[in-house]
Amino acid sequence: MNKLFLDIGNSRVKRAFVSRGDYEVLPAVDLNEFLNNDTFDCFLKNKKIDAIYITSVTTHDNLERIKSLIQTQCQLFPIVLTAQKSACGLTSGYADFHKLGDDRWMAMQGAIGFYKEPLIVISAGTAMTIDAVMDGKHLGGFIVPGLKSLRSSLAMDTAALSMIDEDGLLDCANSANKGCLATNTEEAILGGTFYMTVAYINTLILDLNAQMKTTFKVIITGGNAKQLRPLIDVECELISDLVLQGMVNIEESVKKN
Repeated sequence: MNKLFLDIGNSRVKRAFVSRGDYEVLPAVDLNEFLNNDTFDCFLKNKKIDAIYITSVTTHDNLERIKSLIQTQCQLFPIVLTAQKSACGLTSGYADFHKLGDDRWMAMQGAIGFYKEPLIVISAGTAMTIDAVMDGKHLGGFIVPGLKSLRSSLAMDTAALSMIDEDGLLDCANSANKGCLATNTEEAILGGTFYMTVAYINTLILDLNAQMKTTFKVIITGGNAKQLRPLIDVECELISDLVLQGMVNIEESVKKN
């Protein structure tokens, strides 16, 4: 059976293809391109699909549009995977588990599929989420603005921000590693928001280790993970397809049951 998994974010759609146990990550695509393309075939890479699974944090209208496109173009009804009270050895830390973001749940599911030790799971996207998992339980977490959101909020009062090239993030990380202060407004905004985000991550890891009297393994994913990872003080593993891995784990567990 050929299965397509779609992790639909606020700006990108990540994809994985599973066939007879073989797992293949396909290139991510821009969400707007995904929504505005009349032919779904171009995103399938000529692969025959028997089932499609979705996890989404996009708007309700966008999700309905994607579901309609899939039904029309693929003659398939997509299965939406959502947060659960308990699955695959993990119990939600939310009193109302429905209110936990589906992407956060899937990222934690992906993480526990790799490791059974205490985990901190960081998803660095439009919003940045940090969740802690220990002894099969989601301890809780935080949601803060991601780098792009921080810069967008500054744009309301800082005209120079409109000229910032987000591709400069990696250069910013390299400069930060060299201890360089910014010498122009663009770099000051990039570097300032970057350092602030990294400082928050490092402080939270230290606090959680002390509070729980353990050493958490840290996993990071999301669009800004590659840029943030070099300045995280502890060993931090980057798994770019963590949500997709979690989705596959959930689907396989349901199939076994």
